[in-house]
Amino acid sequence: MNILITGSKGFIGKNLVVSLQNIKDGKLKNSPLSADINLLEFNIDSEQNLLDEFCKIADVVVHLAGINRPLNPEEFMQGNFSFTEQVLKTLKKYDSKASFIITSSIQADLDNLYGLSKKAAENLIMEYSKNNNVDVMIYRLPNVFGKWCKPNYNSVVATFCYNIANNLPITINNTRTELTL
Repeated sequence: MNILITGSKGFIGKNLVVSLQNIKDGKLKNSPLSADINLLEFNIDSEQNLLDEFCKIADVVVHLAGINRPLNPEEFMQGNFSFTEQVLKTLKKYDSKASFIITSSIQADLDNLYGLSKKAAENLIMEYSKNNNVDVMIYRLPNVFGKWCKPNYNSVVATFCYNIANNLPITINNTRTELTL
């Protein structure tokens, strides 16, 4: 099975690649996945021709690439919507029926540039699924944390864990705010 992972150098992507590589290497004996997997990693610094090459043979696309803290606000749409559109157009070019999995954001329901760009990408994917009879899964992951998570960047949970481990203060500005884990 050929698995294309966009954003494989990011926090979630890096963890996924390591887990899938462990399955491939036979280190996770209880996995429901076969060890017969081929990882196709595509990142912002990858050569563009690789996207064509990978989309041509992918059985599954795990789309983790995206922008969450751009220098310029227009980069939200470029990184979250336009790149998603590019991946989908490339899959369509090869009449691919690869299943498409994307991580989105709980902010997709909010009225901010990041949320709007994620929601636009979700809508594009749903339309692609309907028009091309392709299975898609959209996951809105809240407050992710784990190995390689950056404190004060990826999630409040990572920040709290880091602060506790380093005897730093934990600041809670609004005690009524509920977090989804």
